[in-house]
Amino acid sequence: MPRYQITLINHSAGRYRGILADLESRSQIDFRDCSKHRQDGRQVITGHSSPDLPGWFLEMSFVGDGVFSITLSNPHFRIEFPECELDETDTEPCIIGWTDDVQAQRESPKGRVA
Repeated sequence: MPRYQITLINHSAGRYRGILADLESRSQIDFRDCSKHRQDGRQVITGHSSPDLPGWFLEMSFVGDGVFSITLSNPHFRIEFPECELDETDTEPCIIGWTDDVQAQRESPKGRVA
């Protein structure tokens, strides 16, 4: 079983809640208020992690044939879920995916402007 699981649940019109679970350490990152909108001509769902563990950003996009891609990132890490699918948990439809793919990112030196 992969180490990381992402679940994205539609909790109202155009509003979603994402939960990243680390199945090894049993810790979670909550994305309480994600929203659906158009970005660069495509439908995406984006949101930031809750204030208790800030700095993470979630982005989900439709790949095709019932498959979705979800990426989570912060200044230090990037976690990709390239093949998420529609599922159902506790009778609620959701998008769910698993991965072991965590990439370290280089953070820009402080004070440097790109």
